[in-house]
Amino acid sequence: MTCLCDFHVFPTPRRIPAGLRAGRFQIARALGIFPDWRTSTLAAIGREPALDDWRAREPHDLGLMLVEMGAYVFDVCDFYDALVAGEGFLNTAQLAEAQRRLVALLGYVPRPAIGAEASLAVVADGTRVIALPKGVGFKSGAFDGEAPQTFELTEPASLEPRVNKLLVDRAPQNAITTSTLTSVLVDPATLRLRVGDPLVVDFAGTLRTTRVASVVPAPLRGRVPAARLTFTDAVAVPGGAAYSTMRILGSGGTRGLWKLGQKGADTETAISGSHVLLESLASVRASDLVLFERDGVLEARRVTETIERQRVLFPTLTSTLKDTANKVVGSVDSAPVTMAISRVSLTTALSWSNTDVTRILVHHPLGVVARVLVPVKDTLEHTDPLSIPGLIDPPRASVATLLLEDVHQDGVVTAGTLNHTTHTAQLNQGENWGKALTAAVTLYGNVLSVSRGETVRGEQLGIGDGSQAEQVFTLGKKPLTYLSAPTASGFKSTLEVRVGGIRWHEVESFYGHATSERVYTVRHDEKGSAFVHVGGASRLPTGAVVTADYRFGAGAAMPPAGSITQVARPVPGITSVRNILPALGGGDAETPRELSVYGPRSALLLGRAISLPDLEAAAATVTGVQAARASWHWDAKGLRAVAQVQFIGSEQLIGSIRAKLRALTEPDAPLRVVRCLPQQARLAIAIDVHADYVAKDVVAAVREALYHKPDLPGTGGLLRAERLGPEGVVFLSEIAAAVMAIEGVTTMQSVSFDWVPFVQYGKKPQPNHYFDFGEPGTVSSRLVINGAA
Repeated sequence: MTCLCDFHVFPTPRRIPAGLRAGRFQIARALGIFPDWRTSTLAAIGREPALDDWRAREPHDLGLMLVEMGAYVFDVCDFYDALVAGEGFLNTAQLAEAQRRLVALLGYVPRPAIGAEASLAVVADGTRVIALPKGVGFKSGAFDGEAPQTFELTEPASLEPRVNKLLVDRAPQNAITTSTLTSVLVDPATLRLRVGDPLVVDFAGTLRTTRVASVVPAPLRGRVPAARLTFTDAVAVPGGAAYSTMRILGSGGTRGLWKLGQKGADTETAISGSHVLLESLASVRASDLVLFERDGVLEARRVTETIERQRVLFPTLTSTLKDTANKVVGSVDSAPVTMAISRVSLTTALSWSNTDVTRILVHHPLGVVARVLVPVKDTLEHTDPLSIPGLIDPPRASVATLLLEDVHQDGVVTAGTLNHTTHTAQLNQGENWGKALTAAVTLYGNVLSVSRGETVRGEQLGIGDGSQAEQVFTLGKKPLTYLSAPTASGFKSTLEVRVGGIRWHEVESFYGHATSERVYTVRHDEKGSAFVHVGGASRLPTGAVVTADYRFGAGAAMPPAGSITQVARPVPGITSVRNILPALGGGDAETPRELSVYGPRSALLLGRAISLPDLEAAAATVTGVQAARASWHWDAKGLRAVAQVQFIGSEQLIGSIRAKLRALTEPDAPLRVVRCLPQQARLAIAIDVHADYVAKDVVAAVREALYHKPDLPGTGGLLRAERLGPEGVVFLSEIAAAVMAIEGVTTMQSVSFDWVPFVQYGKKPQPNHYFDFGEPGTVSSRLVINGAA
């Protein structure tokens, strides 16, 4: 009988695909396990002449025991060989600090934990300006299982009580955006119209006619009384029309046309082309408006010329004089009876003829019978003017940051100034909030920029020893606070080290620094501890006291809106403080898995960004950036190509991204950084679930495949912004593949995108936007599976 193991080839050739994780790599790297080594050793005995006399075959034989002990040793050595080999690759290293040591070979400095930043709306008491020094502390409450966090004032600031809270007037909606109008808001104090009255709507020279259908009070959120004037027939709106130049005209009286024409010597008709004769003299002047009515049909015309005409009602009559004998003794001529009428020339002829003269009424004079009110918006957008009636006096402290809060306690923080002369606020031009605020909106003029971290001053790290080539000191508190900054790294440290009272300076590496330079480096471990290294350049003087000033506290957990409400230590004059917007910019230190992504990317940069992928890699490493994409575009004048970097994240990241890219590119490199705005989208999917599976579990698995949170850059569900990226396309085929790959799904019946059947190959958002499907598990979710969001 032939044993199958006689044909077993051991060891088999290694085939190790790229990109394996630790477990799969060890399996691919290892030659075999105990049975493989035992079998191959026994098979090799017969091929060795020196072992021709080997007779050990029974389990209790000493020779067989030696073979099995050897197989055990080979198995253990093979296991540790695979384990040690795996520590040489970023994806497979498992020992503590292994990834950090590997990326250090590339010169890559892992991103430390970054402290969040927040904007606080402060209400100050009294009438005097309050000066606040740098470092004033504020505390948040506990949130989401996190302990309260401390935030400190980044720079000295002043509070002006007169600009604590200012009400923003509702923004006017002057432009008429509809093609037709059925009603307008008017000032009831100027209204002189009744139901059924004819009127002319004057759009800055373009005339429309209609009648009054109704006049009712209009309840508005504003304080100005208003009435809604509704038309019987909708009027067409010319392009570029505005409410501020619109007039409602009506008549104070009526008259007819000249009806005695074509009688006797008077042969001039009442309607002759663009000329009409009125039945009496009227005070009509050139440029006046006249409204004509025939059987309820209205036509408005503008007058170009008016001429007075005399018309003979009764011609000259000759009377015969007779005496008592009835003899004619003479005659007397009586003067003709005449009247004055007006001949009016119009811009265009009427649609009617002389046969309609008796049915035509002329409404004149026309005057304003209702003053049109410019409607106000229910929302406030970045393009709207900010009118602040309560801003009377000039602020006595510099105001450069404004915070707006709407009725729903949503808000916007923006750069701007206050102008008491015009009672307005001027915002930075070109800044897009990405959302609209709902009236009423309150402006806070006392806005403090704070960042996370609690200050430690004068902590003694150790004593200098000039005999040591290198000394390492550990900070007492962790994690060391780093803040987002417009630098090549995207962050800056809060640590200041002094040796014997003299400040030393932090550098990324000692390479290139002379032995006389007072510099140090900082390195972190995976537990968040910070280590100060000195000696790579200048050694520490013997006996010199090494002290540190720094802040500690950082991470991705950030206080939500309204949670920073406490002053760490009482400050006279501060009544209340609140973060209307959530804190932003916080981030955890890079995890080992993130190092495996960002480390190799940084190696490709080599300290310079010379291609679009380089720009994407650099922008993606800025804390708070969810996704980035670089592409070529023309500049505003269409004269040269510009590298445009789009990103998903806060508007406040633009400066940090631009600064980092500038530090990595040539000074004259054409760059443009654009924030992509969310475009709300809805995806509805109907699936059939196999009867052997629990339907809700299958639906949950489909939802997870489409919208699970990312754990690495560029990962996550198909519909995640981090996965799609700026202007990312949603492909129907990818959705179908992901859904049908879920165990238990038998059929995907239908897919709709924004309520319309999804039949195209893909959907692309508007320029400089990305699709936002809401957040699963919340009311904002717009991913619907089998009718449930």
